[in-house]
Amino acid sequence: MYGLPKNANNHNSAIGLPPPVISEMIIKLSNKAMEKYNGIIGKTYSIEEVSKHNKKDDCWIIVNNKVYDMTEYLLYHPGGPNLLFKCAGRDATDDFEGMFHSRNAKAILERFYIGKASSSSSSSMLLSPNYKPPPSFSSSSSSSSSLKPFLVPSTSSISNTAVTLSAVSTPKNRNKIIVSKVKIDKKVKSTENTYHYFLEIPEEHNNLEWISPLSHVSLAKFNNEDTTNNHENVTFKSYTPIKLTKDKKYLEFLIKGYENGDVSKHIDQLKEGDHLLLKGPIQTAENFNFEKQQNYLLMIAGGTGITPMIQIILESFYNDNNSNNNLKFILIYSSNNENDIIYKTELDEISKQFKDRLFIHYVITKPRYNNNNNNNNDNNNNNNNNNNKNESVESFKKGRINQDMILTCLEPIIIKLIPKMITDSMETLVCGPIDFNQSISKELLKIGFKDNQIHLLQ
Repeated sequence: MYGLPKNANNHNSAIGLPPPVISEMIIKLSNKAMEKYNGIIGKTYSIEEVSKHNKKDDCWIIVNNKVYDMTEYLLYHPGGPNLLFKCAGRDATDDFEGMFHSRNAKAILERFYIGKASSSSSSSMLLSPNYKPPPSFSSSSSSSSSLKPFLVPSTSSISNTAVTLSAVSTPKNRNKIIVSKVKIDKKVKSTENTYHYFLEIPEEHNNLEWISPLSHVSLAKFNNEDTTNNHENVTFKSYTPIKLTKDKKYLEFLIKGYENGDVSKHIDQLKEGDHLLLKGPIQTAENFNFEKQQNYLLMIAGGTGITPMIQIILESFYNDNNSNNNLKFILIYSSNNENDIIYKTELDEISKQFKDRLFIHYVITKPRYNNNNNNNNDNNNNNNNNNNKNESVESFKKGRINQDMILTCLEPIIIKLIPKMITDSMETLVCGPIDFNQSISKELLKIGFKDNQIHLLQ
């Protein structure tokens, strides 16, 4: 097994721990990454050599005096590519240890091990005099076509070592991050397999900044039998809370249950009064400054990728402290079918209330109903979103989001902005599965948006 220390599993067994869990996808990815080294693993590299590998298609890092080639893993990093890429070509020990990675995450890192750093390398981050930090993940100096991402995990799995209940700080912005047991106070059905969850925040943590544009938390199964509070084997998954209740007691989430999702499947089976493990709040707004947005903001979401968009919309229109009162939003929201549209009733109400500032375009890829032949045998008559089937299918755009569809949605805005270029007037947020994000990014580039205007939320 590439990159995994020979005694790793033996050590785990000796102390009574199960072996780390690594997905088959990551195993294949790491095997592919190691092919170019032809089995030659363990070579010693100087700081000078490592510092040259600071591009998005050539990304090395040092952790604890070991060298790792993370190029293939960049787009799959749970915290987003930029969080990993900012360490390219340098010693990332402090960054890695500061994020409380789990045994699983550490085992994944070892699969990308290629050698040792020379004795002059250390976690003090001493760099070659010729070292230049990577400008951004979207640097045009690289031949890769991958785009500069913005980092808000919304549905991707994160296996982190959770810390104890004492507060800690992120290296970037020193916001408190706590890990705590939280109770599901309320659970309400939204769509066929999506529910509203209201999680009760412990009173001592009510003053934390749980909601700010593009903040998130991580959730995990709470084990009543675990009295150690070290959560060593806990698997966390990141979710975006859409709002905090006015009394600051409850965080509201929209969470879809996936049959193959370890955390989401568990959450889907819980009932009111059950508990989860929550870690947060996590602020990751490194490349996108909401306060500096002017004129228009284009948001394109797929499926549960709508949650960070809802968070921004609610904060923008209903937070009295928001100073960006003139910003207009164009939301293009893609779902499988009419009944899969999450939060539609609420979004429509907001759109009516702020009709001059919020423009919503619903897209469905697999229409379930049509005007002439409704499916009378549909098995989802109890679906709370059934009112969508009565809405004319013609009110939805159909198919995959592409360049033409985006331009159609922007037509009223384009007319107002002539002769100013539409691409000079707005930035874009894109959130959905990895394939969705990459596809939308390519379409935006065709229109004329630049890399630094496209922020991918992973």
